[in-house]
Amino acid sequence: MSEYYQEDEYEYEEEVFTLSEGDILEIHEEYRRKRLMESLVGPVISTVFHIGLIVILAILITDKYKQEAPEITVTVSEEEEVQIEEPPPLEEPEPIEEPQEDVVNPVLTTVALENVDTNDAALEDVSDEAPSTEDDSTVEAVSDVTVSPSAFASPNVFGGRSAAGRASAVSKFGGTKVGQQSLMKALWWLAKVQNPDGSWGEGTYGQAMTGLALLTFLAHGETQSSKSFGQNVRRGMEWLANSPTSTGAYHGYPHAIKAYALAEAYAMTGVSVLEEAMNKSLRVIIDGQQKSGSFDYNYKQSGREDLSLAGWNYQALKAAYGAGCEEPGLQDAIYKSIDWLKKRAASSGEGKGFPYKIQDGIPSAAGKPSMRAVGVLCLQLFGEGQTPELADEIKTIAEVDFFKLSWDGAQSYTLYSWYYATQAMFQQGGNEWKSWNRKFQKELNDNQNPKGYWEWPGNLSKPKRESLTGKIYATTLCALMLTVYYRYLPSSKGAIGGKTAKKEKAPVMEEEGLNLID
Repeated sequence: MSEYYQEDEYEYEEEVFTLSEGDILEIHEEYRRKRLMESLVGPVISTVFHIGLIVILAILITDKYKQEAPEITVTVSEEEEVQIEEPPPLEEPEPIEEPQEDVVNPVLTTVALENVDTNDAALEDVSDEAPSTEDDSTVEAVSDVTVSPSAFASPNVFGGRSAAGRASAVSKFGGTKVGQQSLMKALWWLAKVQNPDGSWGEGTYGQAMTGLALLTFLAHGETQSSKSFGQNVRRGMEWLANSPTSTGAYHGYPHAIKAYALAEAYAMTGVSVLEEAMNKSLRVIIDGQQKSGSFDYNYKQSGREDLSLAGWNYQALKAAYGAGCEEPGLQDAIYKSIDWLKKRAASSGEGKGFPYKIQDGIPSAAGKPSMRAVGVLCLQLFGEGQTPELADEIKTIAEVDFFKLSWDGAQSYTLYSWYYATQAMFQQGGNEWKSWNRKFQKELNDNQNPKGYWEWPGNLSKPKRESLTGKIYATTLCALMLTVYYRYLPSSKGAIGGKTAKKEKAPVMEEEGLNLID
């Protein structure tokens, strides 16, 4: 028995002293964990205690601040608000059927003039910066202005028509706040008397009056995107683009004005429908121009040449070229126009002054202020303002016609003459423009009806003068005069598209055998 217990004890003691190394490491690790826990308990308890203390102090301080903070009372007082009466919204025109005949005489509804009133608060310049044109803020001083020596216009033909461009040009070229307020009154009045179908005017004068009204809005930089007049412009463009080619005894005037307006509208908006309508209108003008370079009623190839009629067609040719029209024969038509005008100017020695008409080679008496102004401006628009043939004509406008610039005692052609002469003097620049500018603005400002329109001055018959069409005609011409500062900026260089127009093979007049390009 004793052997057994001794053996067992021996074995037990042998087991104690033969523990593995892993067992020993595990015992040491357990010891370290216990010591670590004992060392962390104190700091953790201390940290928690201090954080709690900080939170309690923060709450006590914040609560004390809230109690001591003064109570603020907000009182809202209402002030009397002045209501500015905006022009009433224009009704959307009902769709009209496409005309099936060449001659259309629609019955148009117009706005009663008695109900037209202009809110003075609406006279500020309201146009958005919609036109796709560039402003020219570096235009030379008025006294230094010269026109392009090229046979065509500057690329910046619409350069001042945005809001910034207008403000700069009016300041530089002598416009006044009163004059621009008169212009805004006219624009609001024109907006209110637009026909529901988008046209302006009555009866057979619809195309001409719509074209002139549209030109007036475009001259002020208004497009279909403009805030206040966008709908008027859009409806006017739609009506004009869809209107058929006019006919009748005086066909040529309304068509030329229509083409003129379509060309400017396309140049400023880029609407493709307008381009197609412009090209069709220009085709009629190019084909209807006489070999001499002039025009007659109904675009007849007759022995009669009419400068008054030709003037609107010349403006349409210029506007189309400025819009990038590529209708075949356009450049040749412009060359022929320049040649005809140069030969009829007083300084040329042939015509002794621009005549109203030429019948079978015999010119009518020269010297009318209206025809003088037409001839000078058209050559300026074609880039020929410095041609020697114009020297006497420009001098006469500045020194003779200037003294006839008066609303009282005006003749029936007065506004028509002033429309051209104002632009011609602006393109001329210098002291001639400064004097003309002061006088014409005063005449227009003093004679505008408070409702915003002008009546035709002079000895025009009372029914025609007081008719809606007569008022639209007078108002558009006066308003266009007041846009002269930014409508076509004068330029000393440049040509359309950034390149000087190259003269192609000179067309020849078979009857006279003359080279049309000197």
